[in-house]
Amino acid sequence: MDIKDIIREGIAIKNLSVKADIQSAYHVWCRNIRSFLKENSINEQLQNEATVKMHYTDNEYSESDTLHSLKRALTDTLDFLEENFGYLDSVRNNSTELELITKILNNFYLYYQTMYKSPVHKKCSLTQEKLDSVQIGNEYDLQRMLYAILRPLFPSIRQEVNSDNGYGGMRADLYLDSCDLIIETKCTRDSMSERQLTEELGADSFHYPADNICFFIWDRSKIIKNPEAFKKAFEENPSEKSKTIKVRA
Repeated sequence: MDIKDIIREGIAIKNLSVKADIQSAYHVWCRNIRSFLKENSINEQLQNEATVKMHYTDNEYSESDTLHSLKRALTDTLDFLEENFGYLDSVRNNSTELELITKILNNFYLYYQTMYKSPVHKKCSLTQEKLDSVQIGNEYDLQRMLYAILRPLFPSIRQEVNSDNGYGGMRADLYLDSCDLIIETKCTRDSMSERQLTEELGADSFHYPADNICFFIWDRSKIIKNPEAFKKAFEENPSEKSKTIKVRA
C-alpha cells in the first residue's frame, strides 16, 4: 500500500455514516499509516506528528462528542498526509527501488551460474568453452556485470562517479541518484586478508557521501570465514546510523 492508497482509504472513511463503521475503519486505517511510516523509515518527528493528528477522544458518555472528535482527527490526519504527500510518495518510490536492487544483488550468483556455468544447448552458437573463458578476476569485471544487469531497469545508473565528501575526492563504482545509492564492488584476492577487507569497507562506509551504501563482495579467494557475522558487523554499526549500509558477500 502506497501513500495514494492510504489517502483514498481515508477519504472513503469520511463517506461512512454509522459511528461503529467509522470507528472500526479508522482504527485499521491508522494501523496502515503507522506501518507505512515505520516500514519506510520516515523520520521520528513526522511519525510523532502523525500520531498526534490521529488521536481522538472517545467519550463514553457522549456518542456525538466521540464522533465529532473522530471526524476531526480523520480530517487533520488527511490534511497532514496531503501536505507531506510529495515527500512520503518519493520515499516510498525510493524504498521500492532499493528493494528491487537488493533482490537483484542477492540473486546475482544465480545469474552468473545460469549464464556462464549451466550446460549450453547444442544449437546455441555460444560454446561452453567461450563461456568458461569469462571469469570475474577483479572489481572491474564485477562492476561491469552489475552495471549491465542494473542498467535496463535503472537507465540513469552511472559508473565511476566522482564526488567530494568535504575531506577528499571519492569515486563510487556505481551510483543511482534517484535513491542516493552507492554500490561499491570488491573482489578478494589471495594476497588480501579478511582484516584488510574489513578496513577497506570501514573507510569507504565512513567517507562515501550517500544515504545508502551497498558493498557487493565477490569472495573469489574465500577469505571471509563467517559471511553472516561479517555482514552483521557493518549493517549494525552504531556509528553509522545516518546511513543505510548493506553487505552482500
